[in-house]
Amino acid sequence: MDLKSYIKKYNRIIENFFSISLLNAISQIISFFLVPYLVAVLGFKTYGAYYFIYNIALYLVLFGTYGFRFSVTRQISINRDNKAEVNRIFNAAIGARLLLSTVAAIVAGIAVFLLMDGDDMLMYLFAMGIVFGDIFIPVWLFQGMEQMRYMTIANVVSKIVFALLVFIIIKEEGDYIYVLILNSCGYLAAGALSMAIAFRHYGLSLAIPRWSDIVELLKDGWHIFVSNIGMELYRNSNSFILGVLVSDTAVGIYSSVEKLVKVGQSIINALPMAIFPHASRLFSGKDMRENIAKLRKMLCVSFALLFVVVVLFACSPRLVVWYLPELDYTVAKYLVWLMSPVILFGSLNYISGIVGLVNLGAANLFERNIWIVGIISVLLMLLFCKEYTYYAAAATWSCAEALLFFLCLLSLNRVRKKGGIV
Repeated sequence: MDLKSYIKKYNRIIENFFSISLLNAISQIISFFLVPYLVAVLGFKTYGAYYFIYNIALYLVLFGTYGFRFSVTRQISINRDNKAEVNRIFNAAIGARLLLSTVAAIVAGIAVFLLMDGDDMLMYLFAMGIVFGDIFIPVWLFQGMEQMRYMTIANVVSKIVFALLVFIIIKEEGDYIYVLILNSCGYLAAGALSMAIAFRHYGLSLAIPRWSDIVELLKDGWHIFVSNIGMELYRNSNSFILGVLVSDTAVGIYSSVEKLVKVGQSIINALPMAIFPHASRLFSGKDMRENIAKLRKMLCVSFALLFVVVVLFACSPRLVVWYLPELDYTVAKYLVWLMSPVILFGSLNYISGIVGLVNLGAANLFERNIWIVGIISVLLMLLFCKEYTYYAAAATWSCAEALLFFLCLLSLNRVRKKGGIV
């Protein structure tokens, strides 16, 4: 196959890869400049307080997203040539997300009102734009259609506006409360633009969904939703536990370096994210031997490339201190070393778990692995965070990702045997 034919055959994957890469790159470039600016203006303690509430908003977004980013993406991908079916799925997903997010926001709001002070409650209310704005950003629609350029357009515009407003408005520590307002405005703007694109380009329209359609989507996404909740136990709960049991300062130090790791992950994960909807169609009805063989090749190539990235990141503590001058070099060095394996195993887990197990019809095995790892991670944090603070959080995160990869490999082997492969 010549280059022209190859590009034509995989043009959607290539386009999605570059669209997701561009979105992630711009998002992380913005974060690259925002994080040190906010840390310098607000200080680690106040930045930690902001990030604590922001984390709660992300938990609510996760709950409202359910498992739709993968389950609905798969349905859209399979039915994308049927406009009526896509519109039915679209409205059912929006309706389900509104229902889930409203319930979650009320329950969390009561908890914040009872357990935290007035400033925290006010920050929580300002963060609600993040939760409800995200409902109208249908990543699953654009990803299922394999046209992520529209998602990129909507998000890039809102993120750039948000960043500019932060630099213009946030000038002193007392301005920390406005960061969440600006975050909310960014999400709401992205939601409005995304809906406009969905209506104009795909001819979709909002309608009250049937209850049976909502229930159907909830059932289909259940295993992925439970997996996502379990994933949060080890990926994002470390900051929450540090905030509850240690201090806002510990959250600020840990989360500022954690952001750098997630920058690398989001850029690297652009390719498997672009491949996911293609794999949904590719694996459908195919021989298990062929599917597992393709997945193994992907994992081997990814491991070799990611290992180089990990080594480079592990050698970068001085760059981290240059990036975050408020951070002590010794602290930066140990945090970078402890978090480096996350880049390797986190990306391999996306490929083996999401692209692999979910698309191979083994989402229940991925769910089980996630919860085993999540529970172990929380237990380790509860045991060691008071004594070792952010070092415990960094080490726990890396150990959790490594353990999950090992469990996913065992699960893939189980799927292989069940498929009749010796």
